[in-house]
Amino acid sequence: MMSVFSGFSLLFLLPLCFASLAVGATLPEDEVQALRDIAHTIGKKNWNYSVDPCDGKSNWNSSQKNVVTCNCSFVNHTCHVVSIILKEQNLSGIISADLVRLPYLQQIDFTRNYLNGTIPKQLGTLNLVNISFLGNRLTGPIPKELGNITTLKALVLEFNQLSGSLPLELGNLTQIEKLHLTSNNFTGELPATLARLTTLKELRIGDNQFSGAIPNFIQSWINLEILVMQGSGLSGPIPSGISILRNLTDLRVTDLNGSDSRFPQLNNMTNLLTLILRSVNIIGSLPENLGKLTNLEVLDVSYNKLTGPIPSIFGDLPHLNMLFLEGNHLTGSLPRLIDRPHYVDLSYNNLSIGNNIEELQCQRETVNLFASFSNGNSLGNVSCLSNIPCKSCQRLR
Repeated sequence: MMSVFSGFSLLFLLPLCFASLAVGATLPEDEVQALRDIAHTIGKKNWNYSVDPCDGKSNWNSSQKNVVTCNCSFVNHTCHVVSIILKEQNLSGIISADLVRLPYLQQIDFTRNYLNGTIPKQLGTLNLVNISFLGNRLTGPIPKELGNITTLKALVLEFNQLSGSLPLELGNLTQIEKLHLTSNNFTGELPATLARLTTLKELRIGDNQFSGAIPNFIQSWINLEILVMQGSGLSGPIPSGISILRNLTDLRVTDLNGSDSRFPQLNNMTNLLTLILRSVNIIGSLPENLGKLTNLEVLDVSYNKLTGPIPSIFGDLPHLNMLFLEGNHLTGSLPRLIDRPHYVDLSYNNLSIGNNIEELQCQRETVNLFASFSNGNSLGNVSCLSNIPCKSCQRLR
């Protein structure tokens, strides 16, 4: 998986790495002791305290997943810890409140460890830029005190066991660009204060137990590039204001409760690469204006209540390589466009069998046409299939 930090953090950290190599630079003893106490609490056992943490050597900086970074540009060659990255280190302790004893700390990344317990509310006193606790065993709510970190640009808490409602104070994160909360146990409605997060570029809240409807205020997130609400617990319909979010490249909304609704207006989202609107109670026909999304690579509108034919203009999408239309009530003849993407699923629809069915079935192994036709599951006699051995069966022998 790619790092949860984008270019701005790399640019931020690069000069600090060089600064940490300053001749004669040393870390104050109180911060060294803080590192000792932090290590004891989180379960980090192999830091070498006989070497200055800011000299850029030893196991303080052994890989990109194990880095303590200092800024040594202070008066009298004084150094301060500004970043701790301990990714995939098998840490099994708890997140230490002693992190606040590193007053210049700007980045904490404990991705993919076994840390448990709660997130210390004391972190709200630091001027942090990036926080990632992705892939741990953290429990409890998000402390409201994190809303005090007005410098924060990335808060990544995915794949934990966090719970409770989102604190209203998250609306105070006026510089936040990434808010990743996927795969936790969050409940309640999305607080209206989140409308203030106009700097957001990525919001991921899938696989939770939120309640209420997708709020209309999502149209306030005008800089949003990625919006993921897969299995979030929220209800539909998708607000019409989503059409304002023209910077979206990745839109994924699935499994909505609520009433039926028409296909949202997305034709202005010309940057879209991935569009997934699966099982969100969409009725009516597939809009022709989806053909304007010429950068689209993945289109999934499966398990809705769509009717009518498949627009032929879909065949003009130059980059489309995955098309999922299964589980609808689509009619009309089988379109030639299915010969274009790398994978097409048209199963469970009411299409008509055309003259080209045998040709397509015999030449394409990436088209799922099971129960696609109005006459039932059978495709009739397709002569060439009798000479093609079952690859799955061969693997089982």
